[in-house]
Amino acid sequence: MKDLLLRSILFLIIYSVFTLTVAQVPTRKGWWKFDDKTNILKADVGTDLALQGTSKTIDGPKANDFAVSIGTGSYLKMNHGITPASGNFVNEYTISIDFRVASIGRWYCFFQTSPTNSNDGDCFINTTGNIGVAATGYSLYNIKPNEWYRLVISVKNGTHYKYYLDGQLLLTGTIQTVDGRFSLDKTLLMFADEDGEDSEIDCSEISIWDSALGAADISILGGYGHTIGSPTGKTHMLIPFLQNPSTSSMFISWHDTSSTVTKVDFGTTSSLGQSTNGTSELIAGTYRWHTVQLTGLQPNQEYFYKVVSGSGSSSVYNFRTLPGANYTGKIRFLLLSDTHNSDTTMSSKIIREAKKNMQQLYGGDIHKNVNLVLHSGDLVVSGNNITQWTTQFFAPMSPISPNIPFLTVTGNHEGEHEFYYKYMKLDNISGYPAPNAFSERFWSSVVANTMFVGLNTNLSGAALTLQNLWLESKLTEAENDPKIDFVFLIGHHFSITELWGQGITEDSRPAYLTNQVFPILKKYSKVIQYSYGHTHGFERGTVESQSTTPRNDFRMVCGGGGGGAIDRWGSYINNDYPNIHVTIDNFCYQLIEIDVANRTFESSMYSLGNASKARNNELMDKWYIKVTQQAPAAPTTSLPTINESQIVFNTSKISSDSLMTVRIQIAEVIDFNKTSIDTMVHWKNIYKADASFNPIDKNKGIDLTKLSFKRTALKNDKTFYYRVRYRDHNLKWSVWSNVTSFNTPTYIAASTIPAKFNLEQNYPNPFNPVTEINYQLPEVSKVRLSVFDILGREISTLVDEVKSPGFYSVKFNGKNLSSGVYFYQLRTNSFVDTKKLVLIK
Repeated sequence: MKDLLLRSILFLIIYSVFTLTVAQVPTRKGWWKFDDKTNILKADVGTDLALQGTSKTIDGPKANDFAVSIGTGSYLKMNHGITPASGNFVNEYTISIDFRVASIGRWYCFFQTSPTNSNDGDCFINTTGNIGVAATGYSLYNIKPNEWYRLVISVKNGTHYKYYLDGQLLLTGTIQTVDGRFSLDKTLLMFADEDGEDSEIDCSEISIWDSALGAADISILGGYGHTIGSPTGKTHMLIPFLQNPSTSSMFISWHDTSSTVTKVDFGTTSSLGQSTNGTSELIAGTYRWHTVQLTGLQPNQEYFYKVVSGSGSSSVYNFRTLPGANYTGKIRFLLLSDTHNSDTTMSSKIIREAKKNMQQLYGGDIHKNVNLVLHSGDLVVSGNNITQWTTQFFAPMSPISPNIPFLTVTGNHEGEHEFYYKYMKLDNISGYPAPNAFSERFWSSVVANTMFVGLNTNLSGAALTLQNLWLESKLTEAENDPKIDFVFLIGHHFSITELWGQGITEDSRPAYLTNQVFPILKKYSKVIQYSYGHTHGFERGTVESQSTTPRNDFRMVCGGGGGGAIDRWGSYINNDYPNIHVTIDNFCYQLIEIDVANRTFESSMYSLGNASKARNNELMDKWYIKVTQQAPAAPTTSLPTINESQIVFNTSKISSDSLMTVRIQIAEVIDFNKTSIDTMVHWKNIYKADASFNPIDKNKGIDLTKLSFKRTALKNDKTFYYRVRYRDHNLKWSVWSNVTSFNTPTYIAASTIPAKFNLEQNYPNPFNPVTEINYQLPEVSKVRLSVFDILGREISTLVDEVKSPGFYSVKFNGKNLSSGVYFYQLRTNSFVDTKKLVLIK
């Protein structure tokens, strides 16, 4: 009787505990156990899943338990049935996934919130077995292959984003915004990634809740018995950031909350064998930055290393020192800018795609073939926000930062904040080393035959004067050094931009570039490129050299498509500048290769598209400099072809390379002291995009050897002279051609009274300083012809009177105006038309 009573009591206790446990976990909105082999995607709770791609049924983690293996490139569609409680999308939910992977070293994806699989995945296992995503951070814990785990992600956007593994807190991630990237549409894609980071993965169970489960609920859910240890925060600990390399040294920095040890173990093999100690500095809060400078290294040598601090040691990584003075191989670098964004989806993707591309182009060990990463500023959204330095910069850069060293300049979003100068170690290459107040503000570093210069375009006042003097000294140094072939500069701000017109007058930085920096750069023959950001997109233009020993012109290139929200066409004022030849509103990066022995420079821009049209590492622009290539031979001119409407100037083909630009001068005097036309025409003018979001080339189909001008551009019954010179894509100019004279016959109009109102495009355009505006009136009209600046202010009235029907021509002189875009408008009682004119001095 006692035994029966004890068994009854024991049963009641077990039943009560079981009932309490079940009651403590909220009811699921969806539950898929994959145990019905006849319908493996059947829902135990909710709606059946749908398969896109391939899968197979496999044995699960327990006897008589089944699972599904989702093939590479395949995914499951889940209609979760959760109704948004706040916002337009589901912002509070919990997902549980029982999973297993066969190996580490590949990317695996858990889910993606885009129902069309058009964006990057939103939770990964990276190649070292860490779980997370750049936007939220990654765990320090590394999963093991061929073992089952239960991952639970509890989300309440605006409040928390937490990862749990086998019932234990794995990572407190960066809090996400309401209705942002991590909110759910009606359909959730499990295991989907749009660009191949979705290797085969096994899954034995998926659950979803319409609430953010707490730690107690998740602990009850349990898992497969792994001990996770202390959860990680967002400080991105023990992930190295290489910076400021040289032929004999390397700075290695990393986060760790502990201050007890700062050490790097290193060597020329994976056995390491040497150690160097360093120092740590508390940046803010718990963010402690450890730095070791390795010195006494050999040039162009591969080293293996790991970082060691109070929380432990990192994996073993490797890097290569810069090549020495006698190096004759190739140097390569990745160029980035404006990677800052609170949503790091695109900046993280750009880094991964750039790494993949570099591996395909140069080989799998990128540290052996790529020397440097240059970043021209705007690393974070707010330089004074300590968490952003990890979530927006160090974490997204981490796929390459342990292997390739960085050199950066500060952007306007860093705002000269102390965090930038605490994190970046530039003193030994600084224009004015410590204890000077301007230490690390601007710097230079020589790699083989190339001098790299980092400018600070945030400075003002006396600091700019100091920077200018230093810049002159470095350019003179390069000019006098026969071993230096190229000077490559980075700074954050632009001189002009086509995508973001408001930015030109937003502050004084563009004027500083235009009026102070560029006049300095023009004087030196070895300058090949000034790279900038600030505008979020890609732009490429040219600046004419004024060196007394000219070699070639130089380029100004915007690489601001690094992850910040793209400045789309039409979002801001757009200006079509003649010396910007290619503008594309895409996310992008650049890879640059310098062949030291052959003295050549080649740069390529790769695009990832934009929100309207994705692109997959598409090569969209390419340019070069070849020092030893001769300039084009003098072109030959012949008589132009003239008819009632146009004049076509006939010139020879270019002698070598390919024709980029023709400069043509037309004058009534043979010495060309006073010209009727003096303009440059380029092979290409990519400006804006079509309905399919492809770039528009406004000069498509142009034949630069047959330049065409309106007949009305030149006076009737006059003798004119013309000549041309050619610039090739190597940015070298020919000398002037022979001079050809021609006569303009008198043009007789088909009718003395126009059939309609018309305002013609001014000519020449661009102009300096005089241009001609033609218009026609079909009837007696009160006419007002005015010129306006870009802000809409009337700056000149050319005509303001009653006019008879007929054809009219008016000269406009802009000698007292600044270079820029202006507008002219013809207004009558029944007609209004406005056109743009560009003054370039």
